[in-house]
This record gives sequence, C-alpha cells and structure tokens, in this order.
Amino acid sequence: MEQYGVITETKGETAAVSLQRHLICGECGKCGILGESKRSITIEAHNPIQAEEGQRVVIESNDRQVLFLTFMLYLVPLSGLVFGIFLWLQIADGLGYTGNQELQAVAAGFILMALIYFFIRKWDNRVKDYPQYKPVITGFLLDKPGCKEDSTELQTEHQEENK
Repeated sequence: MEQYGVITETKGETAAVSLQRHLICGECGKCGILGESKRSITIEAHNPIQAEEGQRVVIESNDRQVLFLTFMLYLVPLSGLVFGIFLWLQIADGLGYTGNQELQAVAAGFILMALIYFFIRKWDNRVKDYPQYKPVITGFLLDKPGCKEDSTELQTEHQEENK
C-alpha cells in the first residue's frame, strides 16, 4: 500500500511522517475528526533514504501485513463476540438455566471481546518496534515545474543508490 506524506521529524533510522487521510473517508465525523485542519495523521516510518524534515515522501506498507493487522483488529474480536454469545447460550442450556439468557449471552460476548482486545493490546506493545510492521519511506515526491501545487511527479530513490 502506497501513501504520501511530509516528514515532520527525523529520529535516527526512523521519521515521523504526517499523512493526509484518504478522500474516501469524507467528513462524516465517525472517526472523531471534523474539518480540514484535522485531516492528517502522524505515523512513524523506517527512513532508509535519509529523508529530511519538510520533504514530501512516498511511504509503502506491506499489503500482507496490513491485511493481517486488519484481520487481528476487526475480525478476531468480532468472532470473539459471536463465539461468546453462542458459548454462553450453550452453557446456559446445558445447566438448565431459564433466566434472561439472551442478555447474559450478549454480556458474555462483550466480555470475551474485551479480553481479546486486551491481549491484542499486549501483543501490539510487544511487536510495535518490529521492522516488518513499520511502513518504509521509499522515495521523494517532487512538484513538477510550472504545475499546480497538487500535481506531483514521483521520484523514487532506491536503496542501492544510498549504499
């Protein structure tokens, strides 16, 4: 996955990069961000090309890792919610419980989902500095002469040039 951003700070082999949110996000406000001034997000990326503060860069992420992280953050907890609901219903039937099973099943599902999020958070704290999970700055984004500011030409510098 390829994104474009501006380097806001360099820290040795990594850099803080301000990315613009995709236009597809729109301004619905569901993510808590409204207005143009809050349309950017800052991430930390590996900086093998030694880009400097203020430069516009191209950032690439491993598509497989993005899909894996999406699976871990969305589908695993959702599966835990559904599994917790059905597990409680089976346990309640097995014990002969005749109370408000549906409400307790939903509560059990949310408890299981919260536990899964807790373990995902612990896992995230352990692997957040692993290089395979960090995006990589792969090139510079340069303006074409005589064009509008939004028009850009992609110039990538390969790691072989830096060696």
